[in-house]
Amino acid sequence: MNIHQLSVVFDDRQDRLLMRVNTQEGEEVRLWLTRSISLRLLGPMESTIAKLEARNPAVAADDARARGMLVELKHQAFLQNADLATPFSGQSTSLPLGDIPLLVTEVRLDVRAQGGAQMVFQDCGDAEVPARSCTLQMQSTLVHGLLHLLQKAISKSQWTDGRSAGSAGPKALEDPDLPARNKRVYTH
Repeated sequence: MNIHQLSVVFDDRQDRLLMRVNTQEGEEVRLWLTRSISLRLLGPMESTIAKLEARNPAVAADDARARGMLVELKHQAFLQNADLATPFSGQSTSLPLGDIPLLVTEVRLDVRAQGGAQMVFQDCGDAEVPARSCTLQMQSTLVHGLLHLLQKAISKSQWTDGRSAGSAGPKALEDPDLPARNKRVYTH
């Protein structure tokens, strides 16, 4: 899948982020990112960018603070050169995952030995919905772009107003009299 365009927008009605990926082959993949997944994805994406950029000799530095500053400069340089003005094209000829966006329940993010990153978005499914997944191979520029779009959409959602970006919010109240339910595990 050769990625042509990325879009991440906040859907107020769904209270989720809709991530859309257009490919050069004319396919579109749609993914729902929940608040929890979105907020917990920020740190690993920032770490992935740092790992990808650490391979670049121009970002070589002896201490972590200096490396972090160089990675931030690379991110700013990416944003200055990125095409963030072209609207997302919704004229795809094919929806390989179907009309209904994949509800992401797990994300795996790996730095590839040959360069770039691999992101696997999974919907583990349940009794009513079969499991589905989508794998994206991305070079560092696309990871920078996706992180930027994710940060912008989270800002628009106001999910982090009044709390730190890493906080997923208050824990759900649990009634000790209710039977224990199978809880899903989210990994990043």
